[in-house]
Amino acid sequence: MYLKQMLALFILMVFSFLTACTSISNKSEDDGGAVVDDRTGQTSNEQEGNDYEGQTSTYNDSDMAQAQASGMTEQMAIDETLASAQSSLLVQTIYFDYDSITINAQGEAALNTHAEFLSLNPNKILIVEGHTDEQGTREYNLALGERRSMSIANFLIASGISKEQLDIRSYGEENPVSLDRNESAWQLNRRVELLY
Repeated sequence: MYLKQMLALFILMVFSFLTACTSISNKSEDDGGAVVDDRTGQTSNEQEGNDYEGQTSTYNDSDMAQAQASGMTEQMAIDETLASAQSSLLVQTIYFDYDSITINAQGEAALNTHAEFLSLNPNKILIVEGHTDEQGTREYNLALGERRSMSIANFLIASGISKEQLDIRSYGEENPVSLDRNESAWQLNRRVELLY
């Protein structure tokens, strides 16, 4: 019984954090820095009006009481919390502008979700893979991919994640997502992938 209560408490803590990060917007034309690949399945209409900066939310006993009053059992609430946590962690690609290592607010919101997950799972290792487009020399792109990975790693370390939980890699231009030779393809290739 005690184990079940601890599991429920853990899940509720994860849920409270994740409710602040319920959607990720795609990159707009005026964004600077990195953006996040939205794999949550929401359409752009569903995403409009969501802003990460300054959003906070807590999950408390009254929330559980509301869920139970609406006919939701404790197990259903736990299952919903787990589904929410899993969908937030699906954001595993952060995109960068040309020759940039800057992470924008949307990228930071996604990284906050991963930081929370890693802090609650100290035995998990996150592989941080830096990638670039094909513009520039091979050596420069390897260095740029590493700087992008280190930018992400430094953000996570500043969020309280141990260096031992991070595996930093750079592939430069070697593993493109798109083989086309135009700006839209290059935008897809300028990225950091987060893999567990």
